[in-house]
Amino acid sequence: MITAFAGCGSKSTKSSSAATSSQASEAQEQTTQETLAEDIKARLDQALSQSKFKGVAQISRGGEVIYQYVNGDDDNGNPLTADSSLPVASVSKQFCAAAVMKLCDMDKLSVDDTLDKFYPEYKYGKSLKIKNLLTMSSGIPNYDVYLEPSMLGANEEENIGIIKKAMFDEELDFEPGDDYEYSNSNYFLLADIVSQVSGEAYHDFIRKNFFEPLGMDHTGFVDKITENQEWASALSKTELMLETTNPGVANGAGDIVSNAADMDKWMRGLSSGKIISADSFKEMTENPNPESSNGYCYGLWEMTFDGMGHVGQMEPHFGAVDYFNTDRDVYLFAASNTMSGLSLVDQIPQMLLSILFENE
Repeated sequence: MITAFAGCGSKSTKSSSAATSSQASEAQEQTTQETLAEDIKARLDQALSQSKFKGVAQISRGGEVIYQYVNGDDDNGNPLTADSSLPVASVSKQFCAAAVMKLCDMDKLSVDDTLDKFYPEYKYGKSLKIKNLLTMSSGIPNYDVYLEPSMLGANEEENIGIIKKAMFDEELDFEPGDDYEYSNSNYFLLADIVSQVSGEAYHDFIRKNFFEPLGMDHTGFVDKITENQEWASALSKTELMLETTNPGVANGAGDIVSNAADMDKWMRGLSSGKIISADSFKEMTENPNPESSNGYCYGLWEMTFDGMGHVGQMEPHFGAVDYFNTDRDVYLFAASNTMSGLSLVDQIPQMLLSILFENE
């Protein structure tokens, strides 16, 4: 519910009739505010219903959930709930960027480090900085294009080695820093660098530094779907996502499964200094690639109403979006498991927030 707070009245002596009149006026004002809140909710529902969105959508404000929408079924035909966990696809990139900044906070890494420090065998290592990977300004082609499922191995370590070798054999699409090209290769390498610098598996680092401190108990990794009884039953079409669920393939770029409550914890924790420093969060959100039309920063891009967030789309049918606006203290998350929802998620922040903010 959206609540309005009235100011305090002056200390004057009034007759009981005047007091009664004042109370009646206050009651009428409260009723008006409640009606407005219900009207806003109805309009948000209508916007999602008319767009035929199926999935989960949530908005929180001031630390409270003010809106939820749930429509549709999981892969086995059971109704989705507000607690349903779904792959968030490329929304995962902001976790990877935050991991880099966490290591910067620990003085173990710098965004100005060049890649030859980690990959002396890479012919372009001296020309590329970690910041180029973060802002999609590296020119490294997307490994999705040249990676065939038949190339993959049986475990994470083998797959990471196979992908890096194939990637390092490719030419750059442009000189580092001169352009923008969205490429999962950037965040795949960042995840590997996090693992190298921290001395632990990438997923272990994310779990220990982010999931556990924030109490994200319904969040994990897409390559573990078949090992999680709840996910395996709800997300049964994993045979259509073999490349993504193959161990290590989606690391850093599209590897996280989560739900609305946990994503709200994540957005608030990330933006409030709980898991990385305020300076690091500022750097994540205030260093866009000047060549990108969407203001791509570090695993985040600029969104409507001066917010930040990311969109994720994973074939064949998973889509997600997160959005946070620290000035308005508003956080939004939506996820879908349908093809139509996958194509719609990038429109949801504008669709819903234009209704929520229109009288502010």
